[in-house]
Amino acid sequence: MASLDSNILITMFSALVLPLIVAVNIWDRKAPSSPLSAYMWREEPLVWMLGLVFLSLLSLFSIVDLASRFGWLPADVASFVMPVFGVPVMALALAVLVLGSRAVLRAVRARQKT
Repeated sequence: MASLDSNILITMFSALVLPLIVAVNIWDRKAPSSPLSAYMWREEPLVWMLGLVFLSLLSLFSIVDLASRFGWLPADVASFVMPVFGVPVMALALAVLVLGSRAVLRAVRARQKT
């Protein structure tokens, strides 16, 4: 059994809070409660959805990490699954950064025109 150090607490926090963030954003997509969420769902839904998939994979990554640390998942399975999750997380991170940068530039340019 692993001791409760700061890394485990952060991983637990990620495993619990990230799915809540994803769920709230998906439930809120028809009538967004914040201006940023409304703008992103209206103008950049791909960036928003990729970001939510990214958060979901990070949450799954955290859950697998916790399961392997506490012995609920065999170490050989965890050592196989972690790189399998790592590649999509890296690809999604790059996609969100590139598409998010393009969205910010588009929003700044549109604001400058008005």
